[in-house]
Amino acid sequence: MNRVYTKEEIEFVREKSGTTKDKDLVGEFNAQFGRDVSFGAFRKMRQRLGITKKMGRLPAKKDII
Repeated sequence: MNRVYTKEEIEFVREKSGTTKDKDLVGEFNAQFGRDVSFGAFRKMRQRLGITKKMGRLPAKKDII
């Protein structure tokens, strides 16, 4: 099913996607906008908007002595 997203919802995704994981954003998105969007639907929306994430894990923090 194709969902229609408001400008506010799309702007939220654009602003937050660069710094927050999708799994964390889904809950925040649903709470803020009163929606019940699944993780997969949220991820597809982000991808359709052309917002990409960096691949891989962050490098481990090394103790500096």
